[in-house]
Amino acid sequence: MIHVIIVEDEPAIARGLSLLITQNYPDFEVLALCRNGKEGYDKILQLKPDLVFADINMPVMNGLDMIRQLKQSGIHSRYIILTGYAEFEYARTAIQLGISDYLLKPIAPDVLSSILKSCRQQHMAATRILQAEYLQRCLISETVTPEKNNPLLTYSCTFFILFSGSMCGNIYNEAIIDADLLSIDNSFIHNLEKEYSVLIQVLRGRHYNECIYAVIHPIDHVVDLESIAEQIYHSFHPTDTYMNLIVSDTTNDGHALHDIIQNTYLFALFNNTFGCGSIKKCGPLPNEPIHVSLEIKKICSGIPEQPGQDLLYEFMNSMIKYWKLEQVTQFQLIADLRYFISTVIRDYTEENVIYPDAAEIVSTCRSYDDLEKELQYELERIYCFKNNISKSSQQSLAAQVRNWLDKNFTTQITYKIFQDIFGHNEKYISTLFKEEYGISPSKYIGQLRLEMAKKLMESNPDILSKDVAEMVGFTDAFYFSRVFKTHEGISPSQYMRKLKEQ
Repeated sequence: MIHVIIVEDEPAIARGLSLLITQNYPDFEVLALCRNGKEGYDKILQLKPDLVFADINMPVMNGLDMIRQLKQSGIHSRYIILTGYAEFEYARTAIQLGISDYLLKPIAPDVLSSILKSCRQQHMAATRILQAEYLQRCLISETVTPEKNNPLLTYSCTFFILFSGSMCGNIYNEAIIDADLLSIDNSFIHNLEKEYSVLIQVLRGRHYNECIYAVIHPIDHVVDLESIAEQIYHSFHPTDTYMNLIVSDTTNDGHALHDIIQNTYLFALFNNTFGCGSIKKCGPLPNEPIHVSLEIKKICSGIPEQPGQDLLYEFMNSMIKYWKLEQVTQFQLIADLRYFISTVIRDYTEENVIYPDAAEIVSTCRSYDDLEKELQYELERIYCFKNNISKSSQQSLAAQVRNWLDKNFTTQITYKIFQDIFGHNEKYISTLFKEEYGISPSKYIGQLRLEMAKKLMESNPDILSKDVAEMVGFTDAFYFSRVFKTHEGISPSQYMRKLKEQ
């Protein structure tokens, strides 16, 4: 709703303009009619309307003086002056005050229509920006976001969270990513907005392999959310991975945004099926914890203390066959895989070996074929089934990777780079790197970027956070802010404020 105040000392003109607006433009609401500039100033200061119609010649305070004082008070509504005198001096003063337009008396309906249409477009553009910024802050915040200056009042909002493959929660994963980031053509979004009379904000989520589409519309406007979800989901061409789309509950007036976001992420974690995609509507969360599958316990109970390679692979293939058949969720898969890993390493006491993390394995696999290869690799590494590279060669390779990262950490680094430059896949290199330096390559890149970010801010405390993010290699300023706060305990802006105070 676009709020209007009319400041006009002639009652007939004020009432006539109000009727023209309210009877013909339902998305405009006239909040008040004021008889002079002083009364208008007080009312506008109190209600902060989007649009003000103000006569020039009025008692007590004229329209131009009223507008000047309002702007000095920080009220930057859109101002339209009403006058029967199209004189140059008035026009020049109006231009200096930044007044949007003239409306000459008697009022011509077609001219009023043109002014209101322009105001509607301007209002929608400004609202869209405010809503996008507000929603993005709510999405990246780990705590409840205050509802102060909430731009979603009178609107309903539903989140469509699209995951490419498994959910990946590591905040450092932004450092090493696949090239196929989720995105939809702007023309497709525009057509959806036009077809369903909604606004769609494309936002960055908490996981590097997700994209969020916030569908926004007036509360009294009924929208076919299911059809929008279908169109978004099927707009992506087939890739080498699967996709899951989760439709959140709907919030009205922007209330309970944080809870809705948290519940949607939890629902996705408990319900996203590994290896195949679907569209799901967010529902109640399970009351009971996830338990290891009885079939997996049964399979693992048959694993001897010192299994050979072929026998171990046979047990592994039995588990994968079961998971495929049951279409288990990502969360269930992680629980089962942890049990399997703890079973196969129960009597393995080799020092310095880095045991695999089930959640990390699942989050980096796009299919059961990938999962099978990853598990084979981990078992080969733990049991030394294949060991054709000497320790010195491994150390040399790890050092080469580190030297390369030291020189190139501000660039966009993808998984494919390791294979292209060093001739080994990222999993092998990551394992060697952690064994040598006690940290994964992706976290190492994150540390290098954060250290450089702090040096940039220390040398120039007035630098913009988004410029720092871009210079150190982050593709998104909001994401940089979240990583920085997680690592340092304060946001980049708070860090720079402290520097200025010191």
